[in-house]
Amino acid sequence: MKKNNGMGIIKLILMVVLIVVVVATAVYFTRKKYREVKAETIRTDMLQVQWKLKDYIDKQTVKGEEKKYLGTKISEMQDNEIIKDFLAKNIISEEEYDKYYVLQDENLAEAGLEITNYEGSYFLINYNTYEVIDTKGYNKSDDEILYKLTDINKKDDENTTSENDNVIEETTEKNNENEKNDEG
Repeated sequence: MKKNNGMGIIKLILMVVLIVVVVATAVYFTRKKYREVKAETIRTDMLQVQWKLKDYIDKQTVKGEEKKYLGTKISEMQDNEIIKDFLAKNIISEEEYDKYYVLQDENLAEAGLEITNYEGSYFLINYNTYEVIDTKGYNKSDDEILYKLTDINKKDDENTTSENDNVIEETTEKNNENEKNDEG
């Protein structure tokens, strides 16, 4: 009989630890990618709402018709639970209540959009600035929720700028190293 001095158990424990690390890493990156895709979907939907409603109003203007805004003023829907919860967050001031319109699914369809509101939320639009808001918001991170399209675009621009800065920095460093090697 051969004596087993415990090496098999150690190998087993190391393999289990390795598998746990690989799975945890995969879960982390999958969640990160899911958040990125979700953010891009929300941003794209909000851009579609903005573009279609601007186009809807512009067509009325070109035809010389009186402007007919789709949706209901947020000030007229303050009893709605979704709107009540949104207004409690003070994303927009009380002075802006008459400027923002709540878009229900039928309003989105009338504008020619194939998307609908997300569950438990509405799209809002200010026809003066064409600012679009999602009442549910998007969790950019655990401590940051973005509601307005302009805020989402700003964050996206900041991320793109910092990524570009990193690429430029790395390229500059490589070029400097290459110049040193060429001189030497």
